[in-house]
Amino acid sequence: MRSLLWGVFCLAFVPACKKPSPDPAAPAPGDESQRSAMRATQKVDPGASARALQRCFAEDASGDPPRPLDALLDRAADRYDHSDFAGSLACAEEAARVEPRSVEAHHDRAAALQELQRLDEAAAAFARALALDPDDPETLAGASDLYVNRLPPSNDHTETGLEYARRGSHRLKRTHARADRALAARLALLEGQALNDLGRSREALMRLDASLAAASEDQHARYERAVALFDLCRFADAKRGFLDVLDKNPKDAWAHHHLGLVLERLGDGQGAERELNRARAEAPADFKLPIELPDSEFRSLVDAEARKLTPELQTDLRRVRLETADLPDLADLTAEEPPLAPTILGLFRGAPLGEAPETEARAIVIYRKNLARAVTSREELVAQVRTTLLHELGHLRGEDDEALRARGLE
Repeated sequence: MRSLLWGVFCLAFVPACKKPSPDPAAPAPGDESQRSAMRATQKVDPGASARALQRCFAEDASGDPPRPLDALLDRAADRYDHSDFAGSLACAEEAARVEPRSVEAHHDRAAALQELQRLDEAAAAFARALALDPDDPETLAGASDLYVNRLPPSNDHTETGLEYARRGSHRLKRTHARADRALAARLALLEGQALNDLGRSREALMRLDASLAAASEDQHARYERAVALFDLCRFADAKRGFLDVLDKNPKDAWAHHHLGLVLERLGDGQGAERELNRARAEAPADFKLPIELPDSEFRSLVDAEARKLTPELQTDLRRVRLETADLPDLADLTAEEPPLAPTILGLFRGAPLGEAPETEARAIVIYRKNLARAVTSREELVAQVRTTLLHELGHLRGEDDEALRARGLE
């Protein structure tokens, strides 16, 4: 990220867990559990699977034998809607056996596997469905949700999910966009979520506005839109957005958390603390107490990690001013277009070595409060301070974020 006059580089905090998936059948945002942070597997009880499969072959209310494929698909959907995911999977797998080229059967398999936390198998099932029909919007939405919201967070997963959602949106526009506003809204929301996660908040805002144009009361889209506004440093607008979400869902821990961050930026320390405490009360597993050190102790920690750097890196560090601060200055955040996210962990200010005279002022800044919220132990804090120092020194040497990510310094 370079302007004509100076460069600003940062290491941003991307939470290890995010607001849960906007699945249409999911509970209200305030009642949801966090996205899975691992590829979990679940042992299937063969007896339970057999009993679930028996339901797929039972006669319907008319007493007539079921039509094999259609009945199996209908019953897979019905079992899914009643949260009987093992039963749904059994019906969908039998449908796929009856008709191996049924896109809907493989889609339903993937959806059930996803809810059973068998995420690798769900990804394979979505891949099978998309191999049969690469442009099916429903399947593209399901696959996007898996990669954006369910699989462990990574840029690769998020970018894959973004491409699935984009393809689904484009396909829907070419075919029957007017016929399925709910699906159009869901695909646009998934695009907005992915773009937010990738730090492309201005693009995210446009897709979230499109989602709300198709489904104006969708609280997931309203929440994500407020997140985009926060990341764009539009704090007053973000405050209104989070208050709107909380008006509909007062127990939404994620909205309380972000509202606390907004109020902190607006100078309302008491209100910020109230909202951050409310988030911890509503979702203690998601929001831990920050590992916050006093200013002097934090500065000593940063200096100690700087002394552990290799002699070559210490030589580079002596060519910049090393600073600590509680939070990023608004002037630094908005020096670039679009602005930097307020949750950045560190920042390099200036031009890389060799691109300006040695007399030019350069600085690396490490942010105490943002780091405190990004970790769950003092050990993690120490490790993250070191990573942040290495990241910003990489920018001093002219490396971009992609190169630093490849070196594990994201």
